[in-house]
Amino acid sequence: MRNRRTRWYRSLALRLLFIFWALLSVTAASGYLLAVWNKPKAELKPLEPDIYQTLQPLLSDALTFQSLQPGRLIAGDYRVAAQLSVEGSEKLLMDEMLRVSHGSTLLRMLGQTSPQQIPLDERLLMGPFELDGNKILVTKPLGIDEQVNREQLERESTRARLLTLLVGSGLLAVLLGIWLIRPIRRMILAMREVADGSATPELKRLPKRGDEIGELARALSQGAVDLATSRDAQRRLLSDVSHELRSPMARMQVALDLADCNEDDPNWQQLSRDTERLSVIIERILSLSRLENGLVELNHENLDSGELVQQLIGDMCYQNPEVSGRLIQQNGDWPIIDTDSELLRLVLENIVRNALHYTDDNVELSYDDYGEGCRIRIRDHGSGVDESTLEKLFVPFYRGDPARHHKAGVGLGLALSHRAAAVLGGELKASNHSEGGLEVVLDLPKSQPEPNT
Repeated sequence: MRNRRTRWYRSLALRLLFIFWALLSVTAASGYLLAVWNKPKAELKPLEPDIYQTLQPLLSDALTFQSLQPGRLIAGDYRVAAQLSVEGSEKLLMDEMLRVSHGSTLLRMLGQTSPQQIPLDERLLMGPFELDGNKILVTKPLGIDEQVNREQLERESTRARLLTLLVGSGLLAVLLGIWLIRPIRRMILAMREVADGSATPELKRLPKRGDEIGELARALSQGAVDLATSRDAQRRLLSDVSHELRSPMARMQVALDLADCNEDDPNWQQLSRDTERLSVIIERILSLSRLENGLVELNHENLDSGELVQQLIGDMCYQNPEVSGRLIQQNGDWPIIDTDSELLRLVLENIVRNALHYTDDNVELSYDDYGEGCRIRIRDHGSGVDESTLEKLFVPFYRGDPARHHKAGVGLGLALSHRAAAVLGGELKASNHSEGGLEVVLDLPKSQPEPNT
């Protein structure tokens, strides 16, 4: 796959900067527009009767009416806001402050045919009051109740604006998060596929992108192919080397058996032991290679697991009578399992041999039945292993724990059992028992799915 570098104008960092800038701009503009649109709008209402009754006697005299100028007090807190005269050089006069901030409202009020009222900031505008064609508008400070109502209306409007801003910005943030997170989640799933052994993880259209995410997706795709190629080459190498070594090892064993040597000769004894040990290593490497490459087909049968364990103990005691008193099978109705008997025996035998190899105490075999599956437990009564080395027990060629016994094994038995347990659809775990010793637990289903044909 050709390694395409990301162009600067397709850079994800540049896009993110632009998106965040646009998000901030949209949020600020939305806040301004909402502040304008949702600003509490004052509405014209008919003038209250008590106000009309208070002002009407003061505004019924024509001479007094014509003398009123914008800004002049009439009575109490009532002040003239605007005057419209039918005669004179200045027919329209307005209070300077109100003209600047509410000029259009004053003109609209002067055009009304009957007295109205409308709140303006902290004052109440009233009018028009008309006499002989002349009109005036009057203001007075808002009362306490009117101020409370106005403040409440402003608070409700502010809450509505804030809620709209939060919902709008939250929606934009969610869309941005989805745009950013979806490719990352897709690559996480692809990495899991690679970890499971896939050489072609599902990346959809990510490798075709021109930004850093596309570059990462292409690197991930190429890395999956390289990893699968390397893994397959390693497995083939182990298998091929093991096959090539098997024949000369067999000839060496035949030659040793036919050699006219004194069996008490220490050199001959050492050569015989090393040849047998090397033969075991080669056989286990071949078995591990076949399991990892999926070359083992399960032979299903309804198996009495208790009977299998009993046969295993009998065979091991026959081969090595010294362990006859150390292998203990817990009594009980062991479950019937639909599985491959040879592969299950291989798993159990390797675990038991490992326990006998590293300890001089008893080894117990027991089980737990939990409906759809069962757990077979193999526990020794040794000193256990260090917690930091528990996960290494199933690594190929790992050679035991110095805290356990001084003897050294091949380092493939538990690795082979771990892979065989996975082929059987189960799981193999190791832990230190609360009462001492190492316990290896084989978790198996009671039934196996039929292999695809």
